[in-house]
Amino acid sequence: MNRFFIDKIGISKVNLNTTLKFIIEAIENKKYGYVCVTNARTVYISNHDSEYCKIQNDSLLTIPDGMPLVWIANNKGVKEVNKTSGKDLMDEIFKISVEKGYSHYFYGCSQETIDLLRKNIRTLYPGLDIKAAISPPFQPLGDYNIEALATEVNALSPTFFWCGLGAPKQERLMALLQPHLQKTIAVGVGLAFEYFAGTVKRVPEWMQKSGLEWSYRLAQQPKNIKRAIKPLSWVFFKLIASKFF
Repeated sequence: MNRFFIDKIGISKVNLNTTLKFIIEAIENKKYGYVCVTNARTVYISNHDSEYCKIQNDSLLTIPDGMPLVWIANNKGVKEVNKTSGKDLMDEIFKISVEKGYSHYFYGCSQETIDLLRKNIRTLYPGLDIKAAISPPFQPLGDYNIEALATEVNALSPTFFWCGLGAPKQERLMALLQPHLQKTIAVGVGLAFEYFAGTVKRVPEWMQKSGLEWSYRLAQQPKNIKRAIKPLSWVFFKLIASKFF
Protein backbone atom coordinates (compact mmCIF):
# COMPACT_ATOMS: atom_id res chain seq x y z
CA MET A 1 0.00 0.00 0.00
CA ASN A 2 1.38 3.40 -1.02
CA ARG A 3 2.17 5.97 1.66
CA PHE A 4 2.45 9.72 2.11
CA PHE A 5 5.09 11.04 4.46
CA ILE A 6 4.98 13.43 7.38
CA ASP A 7 8.70 14.01 7.54
CA LYS A 8 10.11 10.55 8.40
CA ILE A 9 6.95 8.49 8.97
CA GLY A 10 4.96 7.00 6.10
CA ILE A 11 1.18 6.90 6.53
CA SER A 12 -0.78 4.49 4.34
CA LYS A 13 -3.01 6.18 1.74
CA VAL A 14 -6.20 4.61 3.07
CA ASN A 15 -9.64 5.20 4.47
CA LEU A 16 -11.81 2.78 6.45
CA ASN A 17 -13.13 0.98 3.35
CA THR A 18 -9.76 0.56 1.64
CA THR A 19 -8.16 -0.53 4.90
CA LEU A 20 -10.77 -3.24 5.34
CA LYS A 21 -10.38 -4.38 1.73
CA PHE A 22 -6.59 -4.50 2.04
CA ILE A 23 -6.73 -6.59 5.23
CA ILE A 24 -9.25 -9.05 3.76
CA GLU A 25 -7.01 -9.52 0.71
CA ALA A 26 -3.92 -9.90 2.93
CA ILE A 27 -5.61 -12.72 4.84
CA GLU A 28 -6.75 -14.42 1.63
CA ASN A 29 -3.21 -14.18 0.24
CA LYS A 30 -1.64 -15.27 3.56
CA LYS A 31 0.26 -12.00 3.78
CA TYR A 32 0.51 -11.46 7.51
CA GLY A 33 2.00 -8.52 9.37
CA TYR A 34 1.14 -5.90 11.96
CA VAL A 35 -1.05 -2.82 11.59
CA CYS A 36 -0.30 0.47 13.35
CA VAL A 37 -3.11 2.91 14.11
CA THR A 38 -1.27 6.21 14.29
CA ASN A 39 -2.24 9.67 15.50
CA ALA A 40 -0.59 13.03 16.09
CA ARG A 41 1.31 11.77 19.13
CA THR A 42 2.73 8.67 17.45
CA VAL A 43 3.65 10.67 14.35
CA TYR A 44 5.57 13.02 16.63
CA ILE A 45 7.27 10.14 18.46
CA SER A 46 8.21 8.52 15.14
CA ASN A 47 9.95 11.69 14.02
CA HIS A 48 11.99 11.82 17.22
CA ASP A 49 12.76 8.10 17.66
CA SER A 50 14.31 6.35 14.66
CA GLU A 51 13.71 2.83 16.01
CA TYR A 52 10.02 3.51 16.56
CA CYS A 53 9.76 5.19 13.15
CA LYS A 54 11.17 2.06 11.52
CA ILE A 55 8.50 -0.02 13.27
CA GLN A 56 5.80 2.25 11.86
CA ASN A 57 7.31 2.22 8.37
CA ASP A 58 7.81 -1.56 8.31
CA SER A 59 4.16 -2.28 9.14
CA LEU A 60 1.67 -3.99 6.88
CA LEU A 61 -0.34 -0.78 7.20
CA THR A 62 0.03 2.43 9.19
CA ILE A 63 -3.44 3.97 9.20
CA PRO A 64 -4.38 7.60 9.99
CA ASP A 65 -6.36 7.96 13.19
CA GLY A 66 -6.77 11.72 13.44
CA MET A 67 -8.05 14.54 11.29
CA PRO A 68 -4.77 16.54 11.34
CA LEU A 69 -3.11 13.63 9.51
CA VAL A 70 -5.97 13.55 7.00
CA TRP A 71 -5.71 17.32 6.43
CA ILE A 72 -1.95 17.05 5.86
CA ALA A 73 -2.58 14.26 3.33
CA ASN A 74 -5.22 16.36 1.56
CA ASN A 75 -2.88 19.37 1.47
CA LYS A 76 -0.31 17.13 -0.19
CA GLY A 77 -2.85 16.19 -2.85
CA VAL A 78 -3.69 12.78 -1.38
CA LYS A 79 -7.48 12.96 -1.44
CA GLU A 80 -8.34 9.30 -0.82
CA VAL A 81 -7.17 9.40 2.81
CA ASN A 82 -9.72 9.61 5.60
CA LYS A 83 -9.76 9.06 9.35
CA THR A 84 -9.49 5.36 10.20
CA SER A 85 -9.72 4.67 13.92
CA GLY A 86 -8.96 1.43 15.70
CA LYS A 87 -12.49 1.25 17.10
CA ASP A 88 -14.11 1.71 13.67
CA LEU A 89 -11.79 -0.86 12.10
CA MET A 90 -12.61 -3.38 14.81
CA ASP A 91 -16.34 -2.85 14.30
CA GLU A 92 -16.07 -3.40 10.54
CA ILE A 93 -14.00 -6.56 10.97
CA PHE A 94 -16.32 -7.93 13.65
CA LYS A 95 -19.30 -7.44 11.32
CA ILE A 96 -17.85 -9.85 8.75
CA SER A 97 -16.03 -12.22 11.11
CA VAL A 98 -18.68 -14.92 11.45
CA GLU A 99 -19.25 -15.05 7.70
CA LYS A 100 -15.54 -15.20 6.92
CA GLY A 101 -14.54 -17.42 9.83
CA TYR A 102 -12.26 -14.84 11.46
CA SER A 103 -11.25 -15.37 15.09
CA HIS A 104 -9.86 -12.97 17.67
CA TYR A 105 -7.33 -12.71 20.49
CA PHE A 106 -7.48 -9.65 22.77
CA TYR A 107 -4.37 -8.64 24.71
CA GLY A 108 -4.06 -5.66 27.04
CA CYS A 109 -5.67 -3.46 29.71
CA SER A 110 -6.77 -4.41 33.21
CA GLN A 111 -8.64 -7.60 34.01
CA GLU A 112 -11.80 -5.59 34.68
CA THR A 113 -11.59 -3.88 31.30
CA ILE A 114 -10.79 -7.06 29.38
CA ASP A 115 -13.72 -8.88 31.03
CA LEU A 116 -16.12 -6.07 30.12
CA LEU A 117 -14.74 -5.96 26.60
CA ARG A 118 -15.34 -9.68 26.10
CA LYS A 119 -18.85 -9.46 27.51
CA ASN A 120 -19.87 -6.40 25.48
CA ILE A 121 -18.40 -7.64 22.21
CA ARG A 122 -20.20 -10.97 22.53
CA THR A 123 -23.44 -9.05 23.06
CA LEU A 124 -22.83 -6.73 20.11
CA TYR A 125 -21.58 -9.46 17.78
CA PRO A 126 -23.22 -12.81 18.58
CA GLY A 127 -21.22 -15.79 17.44
CA LEU A 128 -17.90 -13.93 17.30
CA ASP A 129 -15.08 -16.42 17.83
CA ILE A 130 -12.99 -15.10 20.73
CA LYS A 131 -9.99 -17.36 21.22
CA ALA A 132 -8.67 -15.48 24.27
CA ALA A 133 -8.90 -12.20 26.15
CA ILE A 134 -5.80 -11.66 28.25
CA SER A 135 -4.79 -8.94 30.71
CA PRO A 136 -0.99 -9.21 30.88
CA PRO A 137 0.99 -8.05 33.92
CA PHE A 138 1.97 -4.40 33.86
CA GLN A 139 5.67 -4.60 33.06
CA PRO A 140 8.43 -3.11 30.89
CA LEU A 141 8.63 -4.35 27.32
CA GLY A 142 11.87 -6.18 28.08
CA ASP A 143 10.10 -8.38 30.63
CA TYR A 144 7.68 -9.87 28.09
CA ASN A 145 8.45 -13.42 27.02
CA ILE A 146 7.83 -12.93 23.31
CA GLU A 147 8.49 -16.53 22.31
CA ALA A 148 6.13 -17.89 24.97
CA LEU A 149 3.42 -15.43 23.94
CA ALA A 150 3.88 -16.37 20.29
CA THR A 151 3.58 -20.06 21.18
CA GLU A 152 0.30 -19.37 22.99
CA VAL A 153 -1.08 -17.32 20.10
CA ASN A 154 0.00 -19.83 17.44
CA ALA A 155 -1.60 -22.68 19.40
CA LEU A 156 -4.97 -20.87 19.13
CA SER A 157 -4.26 -19.53 15.61
CA PRO A 158 -6.51 -16.44 15.75
CA THR A 159 -6.96 -14.39 12.60
CA PHE A 160 -6.41 -11.20 14.60
CA PHE A 161 -4.27 -10.37 17.62
CA TRP A 162 -5.71 -7.12 18.99
CA CYS A 163 -3.14 -5.35 21.14
CA GLY A 164 -4.39 -2.74 23.59
CA LEU A 165 -1.25 -1.80 25.50
CA GLY A 166 -1.22 1.81 24.30
CA ALA A 167 1.34 3.52 22.10
CA PRO A 168 4.27 3.32 21.71
CA LYS A 169 4.47 0.10 23.73
CA GLN A 170 1.94 -1.88 21.67
CA GLU A 171 3.74 -1.19 18.38
CA ARG A 172 7.09 -2.19 19.87
CA LEU A 173 5.59 -5.44 21.15
CA MET A 174 3.89 -6.22 17.82
CA ALA A 175 7.16 -5.69 15.94
CA LEU A 176 8.85 -8.23 18.22
CA LEU A 177 5.93 -10.67 18.17
CA GLN A 178 4.83 -10.67 14.52
CA PRO A 179 7.87 -12.51 13.09
CA HIS A 180 6.96 -15.47 15.32
CA LEU A 181 3.26 -15.56 14.37
CA GLN A 182 2.14 -18.04 11.74
CA LYS A 183 -1.39 -17.14 10.61
CA THR A 184 -2.24 -13.97 12.50
CA ILE A 185 -2.41 -10.24 11.84
CA ALA A 186 -1.58 -8.07 14.86
CA VAL A 187 -3.31 -4.69 15.22
CA GLY A 188 -2.49 -2.07 17.86
CA VAL A 189 -5.72 -0.37 18.89
CA GLY A 190 -4.92 1.29 22.22
CA LEU A 191 -7.94 3.05 23.69
CA ALA A 192 -10.43 1.02 21.60
CA PHE A 193 -10.44 -1.64 24.33
CA GLU A 194 -11.71 0.96 26.79
CA TYR A 195 -14.39 2.10 24.34
CA PHE A 196 -15.73 -1.43 23.93
CA ALA A 197 -15.58 -2.01 27.68
CA GLY A 198 -17.44 1.24 28.31
CA THR A 199 -14.81 2.47 30.78
CA VAL A 200 -13.99 5.49 28.56
CA LYS A 201 -16.58 7.39 26.51
CA ARG A 202 -15.86 7.89 22.84
CA VAL A 203 -15.52 11.36 21.38
CA PRO A 204 -18.76 12.65 19.77
CA GLU A 205 -18.68 12.24 15.99
CA TRP A 206 -18.84 15.99 15.27
CA MET A 207 -15.72 16.54 17.38
CA GLN A 208 -13.93 13.72 15.56
CA LYS A 209 -14.70 15.26 12.17
CA SER A 210 -13.72 18.76 13.27
CA GLY A 211 -10.36 17.61 14.63
CA LEU A 212 -11.22 18.35 18.26
CA GLU A 213 -10.90 14.76 19.45
CA TRP A 214 -7.73 15.60 21.37
CA SER A 215 -9.54 18.18 23.54
CA TYR A 216 -12.27 15.70 24.52
CA ARG A 217 -9.71 13.03 25.37
CA LEU A 218 -7.67 15.41 27.48
CA ALA A 219 -10.80 16.49 29.34
CA GLN A 220 -11.41 12.82 30.19
CA GLN A 221 -7.75 12.15 30.99
CA PRO A 222 -6.25 15.47 32.21
CA LYS A 223 -3.09 13.73 33.45
CA ASN A 224 -2.08 13.36 29.79
CA ILE A 225 -2.14 17.11 29.03
CA LYS A 226 1.57 17.64 29.60
CA ARG A 227 2.65 14.85 27.26
CA ALA A 228 0.22 16.03 24.56
CA ILE A 229 1.43 19.63 24.24
CA LYS A 230 4.59 19.02 22.20
CA PRO A 231 3.07 16.47 19.77
CA LEU A 232 0.02 18.62 19.09
CA SER A 233 2.11 21.75 18.58
CA TRP A 234 4.52 19.90 16.28
CA VAL A 235 1.75 18.38 14.13
CA PHE A 236 -0.07 21.73 13.95
CA PHE A 237 3.11 23.29 12.56
CA LYS A 238 3.39 20.47 9.99
CA LEU A 239 -0.24 21.04 9.02
CA ILE A 240 0.38 24.74 8.39
CA ALA A 241 3.56 23.95 6.47
CA SER A 242 1.74 21.41 4.28
CA LYS A 243 -0.76 24.09 3.31
CA PHE A 244 1.68 26.84 2.34
CA PHE A 245 4.96 25.14 1.44
